[in-house]
Parts: sequence; C-alpha cells; structure tokens
Amino acid sequence: MFWLVHIHNENAFHGYSFGFSLDFSNSHTVDGHQFAIMRWSGRSKQFIEKWKRAEAHVFFDYQGHIFYLAGEGVSRRIGGPFKKGMFALCHLKTDDFLRAVHWSDTVHP
Repeated sequence: MFWLVHIHNENAFHGYSFGFSLDFSNSHTVDGHQFAIMRWSGRSKQFIEKWKRAEAHVFFDYQGHIFYLAGEGVSRRIGGPFKKGMFALCHLKTDDFLRAVHWSDTVHP
C-alpha cells in the first residue's frame, strides 16, 4: 500500500507551503537515491508531520513532479529522526515511481 498525495492547487495553503519548502541543497545518497533534508515553511507543521508518521510509503505529486517522502528507516540513515517540521524528499522520475509502486501494464489496464 502507498499514498499518492496530489498537491494540485499551489495557491492553497498546503500547496504554497510545500512549494516554498522545497530545498534540495542539503542532500544525502541512500541506496543510489538523493534525499534532501528540508524544513516545512508553513505556519502549521501538521500537514508534513501527519505524512511523516504514515505506515505506508508516501509520494507527493506537485506541479507534475513526484517526490518520495523518506520514512522512518530512511530518515534514520540520513541523520533522523527529524525534529518537528523537518523532513526528507527524493525527486523521482515517472519510471522510478512506477517501479516503486510495482505498476505494470500487464496488471493494470
């Protein structure tokens, strides 16, 4: 199971905060993937904190880009667990996302 969170309105509170939080300057490599540690820039950190605690894998779809939210295991490997409002993302190509969720044209029409 996984969550794909569509942040389709970048002018809404969460969309604006998500976009403003994107900062790939502090990156770390884990199993060949670049994860960047970021700080949530919105007033309320509940949005990102809720998704950080998800039991399933979490992906964000923002402006046509897919980002994977580092779970607890990956977070520990790059310096976590992170304080409130801190999180790590990995930008994925479409093919990487499809492989991650085991999508196959033979399985799904």
